[in-house]
Amino acid sequence: MSEGDGPKEAAVHDPVEYDGPTVDVPAVDPPSVDVPSPSSEAVSESPIATLFVLHVIVWNAVLLLASLGVLLIAFEGNWNLGGSLLGAAAILALYSVYRWPDGVGWRP
Repeated sequence: MSEGDGPKEAAVHDPVEYDGPTVDVPAVDPPSVDVPSPSSEAVSESPIATLFVLHVIVWNAVLLLASLGVLLIAFEGNWNLGGSLLGAAAILALYSVYRWPDGVGWRP
């Protein structure tokens, strides 16, 4: 069998009458918009933004430590390390509740 014996590709012809109706699309200029740049000073000096970032990091650490502690106790039976992680999670949770701002939502 030679190389030329394989299937031949048929030439694709698109006659003009099968292109469909022609539509005139109007040219539109996009509007120009002035976007103000946010000032990084306003965000970094805001005490509520700083406190929010602190709470996000602390509560993520609480969730991680508590989850790992429970998993170590449940699957490995390692009460020393699992209990220590649960204790650290409890201490971080108490710290985060202590740092909760007055007048913002729930306060114990």
